[in-house]
Amino acid sequence: MKKEPLERNIYFAIQPLHFASRILGLSPFHIDPNYTFRNKGGCTICHIIQATLIILLLLYGLYNSVLTLVEYSDIRFNINLRIVWIINVLVSHLASILTLLFSVTRNRNHMTNMLSFLSRVDKKLFHNNSKQNAYSQQRSRVIMQLWITLILFGIVVTSCTYSYSDGTWIWYVYTVSQILSDAINTGMMLQYVNFVLMVKQRYQLVKHMLSEAAIRDNGNSSTRMDTELFRSSRNKSSNKTLPIATFNLKSGINSNNLYTIRDLRLICSELCDVLHANNKSYEVLILLDVITILTFTVPTTYSGIVTIKLAIVENGLFRLYLKGVSNLLKSVGLLLIFIWSALCCQKTIEEVNDIFVCIQKLLLYPSALGWSISELKGFSSQLKNSKCDFHICGFFTLNLQFLCASLSVIFTYIVILSQYS
Repeated sequence: MKKEPLERNIYFAIQPLHFASRILGLSPFHIDPNYTFRNKGGCTICHIIQATLIILLLLYGLYNSVLTLVEYSDIRFNINLRIVWIINVLVSHLASILTLLFSVTRNRNHMTNMLSFLSRVDKKLFHNNSKQNAYSQQRSRVIMQLWITLILFGIVVTSCTYSYSDGTWIWYVYTVSQILSDAINTGMMLQYVNFVLMVKQRYQLVKHMLSEAAIRDNGNSSTRMDTELFRSSRNKSSNKTLPIATFNLKSGINSNNLYTIRDLRLICSELCDVLHANNKSYEVLILLDVITILTFTVPTTYSGIVTIKLAIVENGLFRLYLKGVSNLLKSVGLLLIFIWSALCCQKTIEEVNDIFVCIQKLLLYPSALGWSISELKGFSSQLKNSKCDFHICGFFTLNLQFLCASLSVIFTYIVILSQYS
């Protein structure tokens, strides 16, 4: 039964992504924590059947893909490149199969739990009117991501079909299997990053609150803030309050838009828990997806460069040019997803660091509005001890540093292969 309007329900923000995930078998048919449904068992069985059929198709496609790559013969590509391609196909299909298996086992309730945690945070952070605006903005961003992904997939699939198709059913099975595997891995990455972005948005609100308080707490406080402070000081609570007017918490002039340090500490603690839970659920899949991107980009980009060079030298047909461009487009598409994911994680880390800086500013002049030094120091210590990092199975951290290192390795190997061609 519906407890609140859909526009004020956090499920509204993630609904388009859930619809796309449901088509690919990446999530249950119902994930909204504010809804109850009678046929839960039937929905679970349908999801398991859907995931099983897709896994069987992927396994059959994997078999044909390996055979195709083993029999592929071209003097321009040595045995090492073909081995890397075979490894890429194996890891890519393994990642998509594990994603489907996890979606019906350990991660079956992941999206529901994440939405529940974030909804609990939003009850402390948002007013009812501002919920609808925040969720509408998030929903618009999700829809834009899906459209961009769909357009990129459409361009790549169309170009590859025209340039590589030989009309045999084995080729079509190979292509469908590869497209389905890429779509599942991309959908998994979209799920992971969108929960990171939702947490990042809430960290931004907390940072805006503290930065606004730090700016106004330098002895130039407005009359309205002093009035709110004295009004809040009538409370017998030992926690000091933060009088804040945030850009996304739209409240009236006479409303009591006040937050205690304890409230903000609790919000940041719950957001950190959401990030850790999200990372724990996806870290194995992210690791396999990153390996897929690295092992795919090097040989495919090299293949595209060599094909375009051959077409220029031999004055090749348009189809030969299109083969090279198709390979480059596939590599660019995967790299864009990788870059976007790493940058989103990096921006989230920076938001937490900015909150820490704002607290340090508030500690410089705590007496102007009656701040409690012990509470601010406790908040600062909490942020310092609760590391907001995106560790992937202990191998690396998904951030800007890892992104730059990966890109440098990719381009170094491409240059080396080009020199030896």
